[in-house]
Amino acid sequence: MTEYRDPITGYKCTRWAEGPLRHAKLYFTCENFSLDDRYFFFMQADPKAFDGKGTCMRADLKTGEIVQATENTFGFATDRFKNIGYTVKNGSEVYGVDLETLAQTKLGELPAGGRITGHLTATKNGRIACSYHLASKIYALVILDPGREAEIVYRTDYRLGHAQICPTDDNLIFYIHETEGDAFQRTWMCDVKERYVRPYYVEHPDEWITHEVWAADGSEMAFMKLPGRVLIGDKDGRHFDIVGESEQLLHPCISRDKKWLCADRVNYFGSDVTEGVVLIERATGKAKLIATTGRCKTGADHEHPSFNRAGDMILFNNPDSDGIAQVCTIDLKQIKEDW
Repeated sequence: MTEYRDPITGYKCTRWAEGPLRHAKLYFTCENFSLDDRYFFFMQADPKAFDGKGTCMRADLKTGEIVQATENTFGFATDRFKNIGYTVKNGSEVYGVDLETLAQTKLGELPAGGRITGHLTATKNGRIACSYHLASKIYALVILDPGREAEIVYRTDYRLGHAQICPTDDNLIFYIHETEGDAFQRTWMCDVKERYVRPYYVEHPDEWITHEVWAADGSEMAFMKLPGRVLIGDKDGRHFDIVGESEQLLHPCISRDKKWLCADRVNYFGSDVTEGVVLIERATGKAKLIATTGRCKTGADHEHPSFNRAGDMILFNNPDSDGIAQVCTIDLKQIKEDW
């Protein structure tokens, strides 16, 4: 744990790990902190042999202590409402992890022989959902109600990813057609009960829509319209507003009170900017670069900023001199004081 002052913005940040291993925060589409904001979680892995698996580590913001939370596992993500994380072990077994004691409890199994294509997500009622690559090589959306058999609710030969069940609606799963770039129609919603899928944001020609995330209360979603506009749409995909704009934004995230957004500034489309983290005030659209970083080596090393539950801290990756993610935090009180 090393405190440093950003050389460009002047704000104090804390670096929690150093290479040569990759130390990357959880993805921005799930909570990264425990319910009381005492702990945050990040993945440790060898960047030379990274295959999606990693060892989940827990950092104590009060003491600076870092301990192992899980062994080498897939898809770790923390719950929006409970002090629990979810992870996949032994290929298809789903476990709940108590974020305080780190005790693990088996919750069920996903279809044998397959693999998740993102992280696990869960609703307030405990239903777990994910996008999945079946043993047959067909892609699917899968739900798991703990203690019951997993259920395939949608199948397709499109590559599915970024699946996120609505935090407050067991019946609604957001997902994308993953092209690793642009898509004719990227964003989709699945009605679990009716087994019906529909576009979420209907794309026009030459629109590049990407990197979507639910608000914690499940009432709306934020996403990017490249090269730098942050949009928020209602749950049903009927109304969309531009709520922020800045240079080269890529991954947006919403604070739990929905008053603030953050996003990373990343080089793409041949740009040459200083990468970092941007804070956006939703009411005014004001955007400010608050932390700068090194340049990421891969998409997995992007900054992926997200808020703690109180909304007064941002966790982000700061790629080191080799472009490998190293997890950092920035206290927002210092920024809001001179906002």
